[in-house]
Amino acid sequence: MKVLQYPLTQITLFFVFGIIFNRYLNLAFNSGLLLLVASFSIFIILFLLNYKSKNSSFLKLFTGICFLVSFALGNFTAIAHQDTNDSTHYSHNANAFDTVSTLKVVLIERWKPTLKNNRFVAEVYQLNNKSSSGKILVNFRKDKTSSDMKVGMKLAVHSKILPLQKPLNPDQFDYGAFLKNKSIFGQIYADDTSVALFSTHKKNLYYYSAVFRNRVIENLKNSSFNDKELSVVHALILGQRQDLDPSVLQNYQYAGAIHILSVSGLHVGFVLLFLNYFLGFLPNTNRYRIFKVIAIIFVLWCFALVAGFSPSVVRSVTMFSFVAVGMYMKRKTYVFYTFYCSIFLILLFEPSFLFDVGFQLSYLALFFILWLQPELVKFWNPKNKVGNHLWQVFTITLTAQLGTMPLSLYYFHQFPGLFFVTNLLIMFLLTLIMGVGLLLVLIAFWTPIPEFVAKILEKLIWFLNFIVEQVASYESFIFRDISFNFWMMATLYFAVFALGWFFINRNFRTISILLCSILFFQFSYFSFDFKSKNKTEFLVLQERNSSLVLERKGKHIAVFSREDTLLNRNVQSYNVANGTTVSSRKQIPNLMFYNQKKILILDSSAVFVADLKPNIILITQSPKINFDRLLRHYKPEIVIADASNYKNVVDRIRTTCEQQKIPFHAVAEKGFYKIEK
Repeated sequence: MKVLQYPLTQITLFFVFGIIFNRYLNLAFNSGLLLLVASFSIFIILFLLNYKSKNSSFLKLFTGICFLVSFALGNFTAIAHQDTNDSTHYSHNANAFDTVSTLKVVLIERWKPTLKNNRFVAEVYQLNNKSSSGKILVNFRKDKTSSDMKVGMKLAVHSKILPLQKPLNPDQFDYGAFLKNKSIFGQIYADDTSVALFSTHKKNLYYYSAVFRNRVIENLKNSSFNDKELSVVHALILGQRQDLDPSVLQNYQYAGAIHILSVSGLHVGFVLLFLNYFLGFLPNTNRYRIFKVIAIIFVLWCFALVAGFSPSVVRSVTMFSFVAVGMYMKRKTYVFYTFYCSIFLILLFEPSFLFDVGFQLSYLALFFILWLQPELVKFWNPKNKVGNHLWQVFTITLTAQLGTMPLSLYYFHQFPGLFFVTNLLIMFLLTLIMGVGLLLVLIAFWTPIPEFVAKILEKLIWFLNFIVEQVASYESFIFRDISFNFWMMATLYFAVFALGWFFINRNFRTISILLCSILFFQFSYFSFDFKSKNKTEFLVLQERNSSLVLERKGKHIAVFSREDTLLNRNVQSYNVANGTTVSSRKQIPNLMFYNQKKILILDSSAVFVADLKPNIILITQSPKINFDRLLRHYKPEIVIADASNYKNVVDRIRTTCEQQKIPFHAVAEKGFYKIEK
């Protein structure tokens, strides 16, 4: 593909490979620096000796060294941006994770609250009266104090730092890895009694952005804005999804329109188009083109300030700032160069963004729009403006969805079948809402909006919600729980790129590559299916205050539990990841057999059979029994205590097992236990 032959494309790709390399091999700081210095030194020597050489062998060597420098720079950038390299980082203070400490923090970002807690990301600046650093997640109980928390506040919290935990069940969402990717290595819980507020604030960009948003929100509320519609305004324009009604959020997910509720590339793209339209009256000379670019970039970053400088907004504004430069260069090549420049620049300052789902989806969508949409739009040229607008929306939606579909299936395991319908119905309406909304938000900063003006925006959003709700009501078009692993995603992307290449250059070579890519995808699917059909295992899952056992035979699992597991998330996650289905649900018996192993399940009834001789003992429901005598009699290979036991009972079993040198596994602490053939 021609687009992949640009030098900057290849340099950016090797820079990305360097970041990925560090992610999984994690070289030490000195090793990463040595690799960078060595490769750059070779680059300088070759350049000075033969920079005018036209020898093909030398050019290949020089190109390879350029790629090595880019790779080394990506690797070292990832190392240098690890917060834990700072000796003052709180993660180096082991006592803070073992005992209650006093942390002085500044709130820098508000997250969506849970049922019990309001959540903020905070920057630590003191730990037990010593200078410290690092981001931490603060969970405030929903009480009087937490309701007054604002970004920029300084406070002291008396609490123990909780380390990040790995998933306790197979194929669960790794919340610890999610936080770590955002440079958060611990979290604390606080309430009225453990928090002391300071009168001063840290007045940085986050603070002023929050002040702006709070003032806008207050003025909108004073304009009798309906709460449900107001929460959508917060999401669409102000970048705040914390107050969204769960039913509204679900409707947008099912309708395939969830992307419009997160300020990202779509919204920044709208702002860019508005500015481009409003500045269209200026002459198309070099001087005025430069003025347009500067004005657009300035307004885009003002929009980022309004939206709170969240990572998704910063990424999108940076991306479209470069796109704006490329647009006014009047050459498609420059658009791609600025596209890759934005990737390189963003990752140079924040390499962890590479592993953020929003970053991946935004750039893949934009790449496919820039690459394929101009080719696709040539197939039809409607004579009227309405038809042309609908065709433009359709081609943009198609190419963006084509670019993000494999990744969406891999991360979210669902596909909204009516996303085309949704986007065709709402794009024009969304254009009006963004235009009116941005104008009203600017007015609302200075003064309360007249009620009749606010009602216009409120009715537009109500109509948008109505359309989305109607589309989402056709649940038969929502394909959920799709089993899709990494290799299926990779091979499907190969097929999608091959399809795009064939679409642009229809010849024997491209159709051969397309057919091969389809075969690769089929192979990855059938390989997954074959493994799924031939795998058997026995699992004791971590289920809070309950017992849950799975026995798998191929694609069918039998669920053993004492409670209703019809909608159990742990079972559902396992099924989606492994391509299995629940074939039966039963009560947990007192005796099970698996792989020639006898498994005794001891519950609160504490049934004791003297001559049983089990290989494994599973203890549930805190039975009242003499564990020392039990284990001396049975002498099992291992003892497992699930999460239905009281903590003091688990501690007592652990002590007894240690005394008798019998392996012990506490599911509530170590996570699930698995037996495989």
